[in-house]
Amino acid sequence: MASSSSSSSPFKKHDVFISFRGEDTRTNFTSFLHAALCKNHIETYIDYRIEKGEEVWEELEKAIKASALFLVVFSENYASSTWCLNELVEIMKCKKNDEDNVVVIPVFYRIEASHVRKQTGSYHTALLKQKKQGKDKIQRWKIALFEVANLSGFDSSTYRTEADLIGDIIKAVLQKLNQKYTNELRCLFIPDENYSSIESLLKVDSREVRTIGIWGMGGIGKTTLAAAIFQKVSSMYEGSCFLENVTEESKRHGLSYTYNRLLSKLLGEDLHIETPKVISSMVMKRLKRMKAFIVLDDVRTLELLDNLIGAGHDCLGVGSRVIVTTRDKHVLTGGGIDEIHQVKEMNSQNSIRLFSLNAFKKILPNEGYEEISNNVVSYTKGNPLALKVLGSFLRTKSKKEWNSALNKLKEIPNAEIQKVLRLSYDELDDTEKNIFLDVACFFKGFGSSSSVTKILNACGFFADIGIRNLLDKALVTITSENFIKMHDLIKQMGREIVREESIKNPRQRSRLWNADEICDVLTDNNGTTAVESICLDMDQTTCINLNSNAFTKMPNLKMLAFNDHHQDVMGFNSVHLLEGVDFFPNNLRSFGWSAYPLNSLPSNFSPSNLVELYLPYSNLEKLWNGAQNFPSLERIDLSKSARLLECPNFSNAPNLKHIKLENCESICHVDPSIFNLPKLEDLNVSGCKSLKSLYSSTRSQSFQRLYAGECYNLQEFISMPQNTNDPSTTTTGLTSSTLLIRNLDVFTFPICESLVDLPENFSYDITLSDSKMNDKDTLTTLHKLLPSPCFRYVRGLCFSYCHNLSEIPDSISLLSSLENLGLFACPIISLPESINCLPRLMFFEVANCEMLQSIPSLPQSIQSFRVWNCESLQNVIELGTKPLLPADVLENKEEAASDNNDDDGYNYSYNWDTLIKGKICYMLPAGNFKNGDWFHYHSTQTLVSIELPPSDNLGFIFYLVLSQVQSYRIGYHGSFGCECYLETTCGECISIRSFFVDESVLLNPHTPLHIFSDHLFLWYDAQCCKQIMEAVKEIKANDMSAIHNSKLTFKFFARTQDNMEAAIKECGFRWIYSSEGQVVEEEEGCESETSKETHTVEGSESDEQEETVPPAMNFQQSVYGTPNLEAVETKDLRSVLEELLHIGFGGDLML
Repeated sequence: MASSSSSSSPFKKHDVFISFRGEDTRTNFTSFLHAALCKNHIETYIDYRIEKGEEVWEELEKAIKASALFLVVFSENYASSTWCLNELVEIMKCKKNDEDNVVVIPVFYRIEASHVRKQTGSYHTALLKQKKQGKDKIQRWKIALFEVANLSGFDSSTYRTEADLIGDIIKAVLQKLNQKYTNELRCLFIPDENYSSIESLLKVDSREVRTIGIWGMGGIGKTTLAAAIFQKVSSMYEGSCFLENVTEESKRHGLSYTYNRLLSKLLGEDLHIETPKVISSMVMKRLKRMKAFIVLDDVRTLELLDNLIGAGHDCLGVGSRVIVTTRDKHVLTGGGIDEIHQVKEMNSQNSIRLFSLNAFKKILPNEGYEEISNNVVSYTKGNPLALKVLGSFLRTKSKKEWNSALNKLKEIPNAEIQKVLRLSYDELDDTEKNIFLDVACFFKGFGSSSSVTKILNACGFFADIGIRNLLDKALVTITSENFIKMHDLIKQMGREIVREESIKNPRQRSRLWNADEICDVLTDNNGTTAVESICLDMDQTTCINLNSNAFTKMPNLKMLAFNDHHQDVMGFNSVHLLEGVDFFPNNLRSFGWSAYPLNSLPSNFSPSNLVELYLPYSNLEKLWNGAQNFPSLERIDLSKSARLLECPNFSNAPNLKHIKLENCESICHVDPSIFNLPKLEDLNVSGCKSLKSLYSSTRSQSFQRLYAGECYNLQEFISMPQNTNDPSTTTTGLTSSTLLIRNLDVFTFPICESLVDLPENFSYDITLSDSKMNDKDTLTTLHKLLPSPCFRYVRGLCFSYCHNLSEIPDSISLLSSLENLGLFACPIISLPESINCLPRLMFFEVANCEMLQSIPSLPQSIQSFRVWNCESLQNVIELGTKPLLPADVLENKEEAASDNNDDDGYNYSYNWDTLIKGKICYMLPAGNFKNGDWFHYHSTQTLVSIELPPSDNLGFIFYLVLSQVQSYRIGYHGSFGCECYLETTCGECISIRSFFVDESVLLNPHTPLHIFSDHLFLWYDAQCCKQIMEAVKEIKANDMSAIHNSKLTFKFFARTQDNMEAAIKECGFRWIYSSEGQVVEEEEGCESETSKETHTVEGSESDEQEETVPPAMNFQQSVYGTPNLEAVETKDLRSVLEELLHIGFGGDLML
C-alpha cells in the first residue's frame, strides 16, 4: 500500500495524445481512431482546431507533458506542418526525460516508414520548403522524425481494412498503458494484505452488483489501493470511471459537474444533466445495460454519496462494481455499502520498502542508513503518506541532516502530512473537537473507553455520540482491552493544534502534556484560566518542588494526572509539596496522582463533578474527615497506599461503582457505608493483610465482584438481613444465614473453613489463595470445601499463590459445572486423575508452578490447554480420546477403515460441510521439542510457502516455538497465529487469518505474565481451514487453470499484550486433506525450500520420493503413516495433535 489521495495521482491526466495532420486524416482515420479510444474508456487528447496560435501552443505543451502515451499518425503531408513537427520534437523531449515511462507509437498511414525515417519523397520536399525556419530547427525535426520512425509501430499497408488496423492499435495501447501504470504504481504502491482483502471482496466473477467501501485515516493509502484495483480490473468492464477527490471537486464545481463527469466517462458523451436525481429513462436504461466499474474517491458526506449512486444496485448493470473511499465510516454504513474494509497500517517490512523507494530509489536503505531509516519508519507507524513524504524530503540529504530532521519531527510535525490529517479534524463540531483534543493530550492509553466517556460527559461534551463519530472518522480506535487508542501521527496532529493556541506561552494553552512546560507553569505559579487539563508523565522529570498555591490560578482545570508508570516503591515522589497544598480546583472531573505525597486531601476540596479519583502508592493516612459530598464519583483507586489507616465514609457518593483498596496493608476495617452504596459493582481489598472484618448492615443489589485474596487476617463478615433492623445480628465467619451477597461474578478469597457455609450460587468464578505464614493444613481445608454447596455451580476456579498447597484433592471431580481451571504459582507436584472426570472443562491453564512434574489425562471437552514456566514438567499424560471435531462432523468411520488396505495409512472420513466449529490449541514449554518427521513443513523463518495440492479439502495443524530471547510480558491479551495468502498464477491473492487472542483464565489485565523459556504453540483452526477450502473451490469453479502452480504462503506471528513482536524460533504445519470424501494425512508432498533444506540434513524418505514423483502425483499416490507410529484404522484430529506432541518431545512428554 502507499500514498494517500493527497499525493499526486498514479495516472497522468491524459492516457493518449494523438499527433496528426488534419488535412490528411481529420475526417477519416484519426476520427475513427479517436472514437475507438474513447469507446474503450481511454482518456485521449486530440486537437481538432484548424486555427493555431501562441495560446493554443501553450495548451498543447501542457497536454503533451500530461500524457502517458503518444500515437503519431504519419501521413503524406505530415512534414509540411511545422505545428506537427514541433509537437513531435516536444514529444521526443518528454520521452528522453522519462525513457521508462513515456511510450511513443508511430502509425504509418498510407506512407512508407522509410520515407519518414530517411526524409524522402513528400517529406524531403516539405523540409526543403522550410529553410526559412533555420538549420537548427530543421535538424531537430529530422532527428525527431528519424527516432520516431525507428520505433515499433503500425503500417496501414499490411492491413486489409482500417477497422483491423484500429483494433490492433487499441490492443497495443491498452497493453502498454497497463504495463506503464503497473510500473508507475510500483514506486507508489506495495501490495499487502489490504490489497488482497479488497480484491477478494470484489468477487469479480459474481453477477450481482456489489459496492465496496475503503475506509481509514488520512494518508493511509485508500486512494492508491483503489487506483491499483482499478488499474488491474477496469478493462474487464464495459464502462469504467475513476473520480478522484469527489468532495473537493463537487465543492469547487458543483454536484452536477461531478455527476456529469461520471456519466460522460461511463456513456462516452456529455449529457449536461442539471439535477442528478432527475435523469431521463433512456439514460437509466443505458446504465442498467452496462457492466460498469466505478471508483468514487474521498466521499465525505452521505448526501454526496446518495446523489452520485443513490440508486446503487438498481441503476447499474449485472456484475457492476462500485468502490467508495472515505474517512467517515458513517458514509458507508448509512449509504448501504455491501462490504467495508478498514485499511490497516503497513507492516514494518513493507514500510521500509516504501520509504526506501522514495528516499533511495530502491527497496532497501543505503549502507550506513539502515538504523536511521528504521527510526524514521518507526515514527510514521505504518502510514504510507508519511513514509512517502519523509522519504522524498530526506532524499540526497546527509546523515547529520537526517538526525536533525528526525529530532525536529518529534517536536514539530511535517506540515504536508499535517495538512492531510487535519482534514478530518476540521469536519468535527466544537464538542467533538474538544473530545479529540482531550484524547490526544490527556487520555491516550489512559483509562478504559467507558471511563473516558463518563469523564467527558461530565465535561458536557456528549461523549457517547462524540466518540462514535471519532471512531467513524478513523481518528481513534478502541482496543480489545477496551482502551481508546490513537495513531501517533494523529495524536501529534492534535497536540500541534493545541500548541498553536499559544506557541510562545504554554500557560495560555488549554491542555498541557510536556513535562518541562508543566514544571515551568507549576513551579512559577504561572497557571491561567485557559488551562483545562494537565497530564504529567513523572518518568520524564527528576524532581519538582511545588508551593501550596500551585493550582490557585487554574480554576477551570478539569483533568489532572500525575502518572508514574514505573512506580514500584511506595514513598518515592518526584513531585514534592513542601508546604502542603491549599487548593485543588473543584472543577475537576478526573484527578490522578501516583504517589501523592501528603497524608490527606485539602479540607476545602469538594468537587461535585469529579468522576474518578486515582491515588495509588500514596502517602495518605486518611482521605478526608467524615462523609464528603462527591455526588458524581464513580471510581476510586487508593491501591498500594501502605499508610492508609482507614477507609473513608462513602455514604455521600451515591454513584460510586468501583472501589480499589488493593494492598493497603494498614487498613483494619472497611467503612460499613460501602455495602450500602446503591450502584456498587466491585470491591478490591486483596492484599489488605491487616483487614479483620467486612462489616455490612445491608447490601447493594448491584454488587458483583469481591476481591479479598491474601487477606489472611480476615475472620469476620458481619451483616444484617434486609428484613430486620436489629444491628446486633452479627456473626463471626462466613455464614449463609447472614451474608447477603449472592451471584457474584468474581470472588477472590483466602482458603479457610468458613467458606464451607457459603450458599449455592454465591459466585460463578472463585480464586483461592493462602499465606506462607498460614499454619493450617490447606489440603485438609480443601477436602472440606470442594464438596460444599458454594462450589457446586462454580464455572471458574483458580488456585493462585497457594503457598502451602502441594496437591489438589480428588474431590475436584465433584465440580460438574467447572469450565475454567487455573493454577498459578503453587508448589503442586502432580494433579489428580479425577480431573479427567470434569465433563465441562474447556480451558485449563498452569503457570509458574515450578514443582509440577506431570499432568494427567484431560477430559474430552478440553479446547485450550496452556502451560507456562513449569520447569520440572516431565510427563503430560494422554490428553483424552475425544475427537478434535464434534461428533456430528465424523461419519462412516468403520466404512472408511474397511476400505483401507494400507496398514501404514490413516484414513479419516469427515463431513466437511460441518467443519466450521471452534479452535483447539495447546501451549507447552518447548523443552527438548523436535519437529521430527511429523511436520511436513517447518522453518526457522516466519514465512513458509508451498504449492497448492490438487485436493479441494484442506486442513492444517499449525505450530510455532516462541523463542525466549527476553522476558516477554504476555499479559492478559497476548496473541499468536498465522496469515495465509493464497496466490494464483493469474495474480489473484486471497488473505485468510488464523488468529488467537490468548485470554488467560489466570490473569486480570493488570497482572502480567512473563515467560522465561521457549514455549510451543500448537493449534487447529476449523474456520481457517474452511475458508481456505472455499477459496480453492471458488477459484477452481471459475478457472481450473488458475489453480495450477498456485501457492499457499503462511506468515506466522506472535505478539505480547503491549503489541511487541515476539521472536519465533521455529514454525510450520502438518496438513490433512480430503480426496473424494476421505481426509488423508499427507506425509510427503512437495516441499517448501526451507523444509527441503531441513529434510536433506535429516535424510528423510520424502527426499527420495520427490526425486521420482512429481508433486501433484505425489499427493494422489502417497497415503503414508508416520514411520514411527503404529498403524491404526481410524484416527481423529485430537489424536493427531497428541501423537504430534508425543513424537515432537521424543516420548519425554507422554500423550
